[in-house]
Amino acid sequence: MERISGPYNGFYIASYASESGGPNPSFFAYAKICRGKPDNYWDAHCCAKIPGAALHPTAQGAIAEAESRAREQTGRLAPYTFAQPQRNEHYG
Repeated sequence: MERISGPYNGFYIASYASESGGPNPSFFAYAKICRGKPDNYWDAHCCAKIPGAALHPTAQGAIAEAESRAREQTGRLAPYTFAQPQRNEHYG
């Protein structure tokens, strides 16, 4: 399961949860903090990747936790939201 949300402080969050594989259903999630709105989690170019902190009985719960942890970080990254990306120039 995946979800794209935002913007939060100028960032979008792409989250993904998967089943951890054990005797009981449990899910773990990751969230990517992105400067632009990604089409999906897998192709999202991000400036940070935040893991969840715990297993959850549902994918929705796992995504909610990872997304919440990522949202907390967007305030720290906000000053960089409007900065222009660095240019790599090659001189021959």
